[in-house]
Amino acid sequence: MVMKSPIRPLSLIGLMSLICLIGIFSSCEEKKDTVRLAESKGQPAELLVVAPSKMLHGEYADSLNSVVDCDAPGLGSTERIFRTMTIGTKGYEKIYKLMHSQLLIEIDPAQKETVMGVAHDVYARPQLQVLIKGASEKDVSQFLSENRERIQRMFLDFQLDRYAQFLEKKYSKKASKALTQLGYDVHLPSDIGSAKPGKNFLWASSNRGGDKDINFVFYTYPWNGESIADTALFVAKRDSVLKANIPGSLPDQWVVTTRGETGTPVLWPALRKIAGKEQYEVRGLWEMKNGFMGGPFVSLVSIDSVARKVVVTESFVFSPNSSKRDLLRSVEAGLRTLRKKH
Repeated sequence: MVMKSPIRPLSLIGLMSLICLIGIFSSCEEKKDTVRLAESKGQPAELLVVAPSKMLHGEYADSLNSVVDCDAPGLGSTERIFRTMTIGTKGYEKIYKLMHSQLLIEIDPAQKETVMGVAHDVYARPQLQVLIKGASEKDVSQFLSENRERIQRMFLDFQLDRYAQFLEKKYSKKASKALTQLGYDVHLPSDIGSAKPGKNFLWASSNRGGDKDINFVFYTYPWNGESIADTALFVAKRDSVLKANIPGSLPDQWVVTTRGETGTPVLWPALRKIAGKEQYEVRGLWEMKNGFMGGPFVSLVSIDSVARKVVVTESFVFSPNSSKRDLLRSVEAGLRTLRKKH
């Protein structure tokens, strides 16, 4: 997506200089030895917003809310993209400085153009701070509107990577061992306690049945040089593999990709770079054919050029009576831990 407004990423030094000028932080002398940084605080999807009152409650609040308080895509239900906390600049005290995800907004009439700076691990680890500085609320509002997806993506990627770091320490040994048989390893939430292997396939699940059920799917197929960003091919392969490997309780039931009224698959695809590798990220909805189950999924499609294989990992959840956002992201974070065994 082409950005119309100027984005000038600042170095950590540049960002800290801005912070000293605006007084959001109490003092530049509060720099901490990175070795001794405290562990960052906050729930997985939590986001702290520090901004002047006019941005929080005034006529420009809508532009800010469109970034931090909108619906999360691809869930099939109305849930916010973040668990957002908002405070004024004067309320930014010690307890808030340890939050893992922070969006900081400053208005400075001397500012010639709106800029955005990014810093990591300033007060805690891991931590992401994004500072947006402009001459007026109107300028900042325009910048937020034009760069909405980019800002959201920075925080989402950071939060997923943070969760993935936790999974490196505590994860499902059952799923890891099962996937090793296919030449790969993955670290998934420890709630996943069952694994069903197939030909070039693995399905691992928490197997709760009724609610808050989390699932992981892995499969491969030969790569003949085609683009991974082929939605029709993705859906055809996905439906074929899941029909063969994830049946329902009755013979005419199996997992399929949900279609809309026109028969078009309900998907939110994007070609992205994740963990330093080009991957086709596909968010969408699944359902049980001739059944009543369904929910959201996220798939990552990549190429193993050495083995000439397409590698697909997927997280999907079934949670009809509770929120799906955090459940889905817990397994989505695990997709980022996938490693090929040598």
